[in-house]
Amino acid sequence: MERGRNNSGFTLAEALIAMTILGVASLGVILPFSSGAAAQAEGANRAIAGKLGSDLIERISTTTYANIVSTWNGYSEAMGQVTDAAGALFTDPLYSKFSRSVTASSTTQGATTAVWVTVTVNYNGHKVLHIKTMIGKPF
Repeated sequence: MERGRNNSGFTLAEALIAMTILGVASLGVILPFSSGAAAQAEGANRAIAGKLGSDLIERISTTTYANIVSTWNGYSEAMGQVTDAAGALFTDPLYSKFSRSVTASSTTQGATTAVWVTVTVNYNGHKVLHIKTMIGKPF
């Protein structure tokens, strides 16, 4: 006696094909979220770099004009060794991959003397910010 087969379910091959299609379709939904998260992290790093760069420019501008080049030219803070305005090391892990460097040089244009100051902020070894400013000689 022959029993009737119940063909109402999926075969293994059909289930594998359905899972493959679902996996490929889900990548189209998931990938934009991961790139969005990466873009958000990069934006946050740029914002922190902007703050670190402008803070260092402010520290430099409070230095006596005659001492800016001798004090700040060649100054650098290695990755993870970034300091605040008081010279204290930032201990938050958020700052651990940042580094800063300064170049300062005196320039004269006619009767005007000034100092060009360049601050570069790197994140994980890659340049994120480059600020260049001129500090004029006080009258």
